[in-house]
Amino acid sequence: MKPEIIFTVDLEDWFTDGRHITMNSWNDYELRLESIVHRLLELLALYRCTGTFFTLGWIARKRPRLIRLIYEMGHEIASHGYAHELVYMLSPSQFRQDIKTSKEVLEDIIGARIRGYRAPCFSITDWGLQILEEEGFYYDSSIVPSTYHDMYSRLYTSVEHPLFPISMQLWELSMPALGIGRAKLPWGGGGFFRLYPYSIYQYGIQAWLSSGKPFVFYIHPYDLDPGQPRQAHLSGYHYTRRYYGLQRAEHKLAKLLKQFKGRSIVECYPFLQHREQPKRVTL
Repeated sequence: MKPEIIFTVDLEDWFTDGRHITMNSWNDYELRLESIVHRLLELLALYRCTGTFFTLGWIARKRPRLIRLIYEMGHEIASHGYAHELVYMLSPSQFRQDIKTSKEVLEDIIGARIRGYRAPCFSITDWGLQILEEEGFYYDSSIVPSTYHDMYSRLYTSVEHPLFPISMQLWELSMPALGIGRAKLPWGGGGFFRLYPYSIYQYGIQAWLSSGKPFVFYIHPYDLDPGQPRQAHLSGYHYTRRYYGLQRAEHKLAKLLKQFKGRSIVECYPFLQHREQPKRVTL
């Protein structure tokens, strides 16, 4: 039997990061993610895997049939906010409106409750977690216990176990950060999946799983799109992080799904579909 990982997708397109191209000009750019997501769904079906798709509300409004298809194929739909704005750059009221709008859009499309949230660039704050609970979310997956990224929140830079309660009604499922010497390197995926050689990356997964912790993998559609337009204004560091390894990424992903069994968050932890705390949880 293959070892299991939690498979997640941050469903956004190449221009929707909100930092370099603002949302008021998004309509001027080509949406490229649809064909990529179809290929991704085929890969997941081939290896009988499921995933959690943290979906940008703006994308959902543009491609509602795609979101409905993902859901009908047995995958979980969760929120990635509406406009991909960094949480710590918003006021509490702006953040509340962003997640409410996203939640309403997604629930209207799939006809089911949205339970999970992931902050753009893992930028969650302590007051953001409180608002998530108030707005009816059951879990968050926005914390990376590492400081090796210029955009990530510095909230919970050290956690004992990836899955832990924030409150009586909200859980956190944090991302993996692998300890190498004194460093704690992000290991969940995205650009790091493209940057690390596959042999080293999968070894890190195996080491993480051997410690008894759930491994949460994530990827963006643009990580699988070598033909995407290049943003020339990026710094050398950000340009490399954004575009390195695009040609090999889909092949690496197929190897990952062949080696590891991908499952969605609520499939791994069914109790996250309910607000109340379980009496006993197997972590």
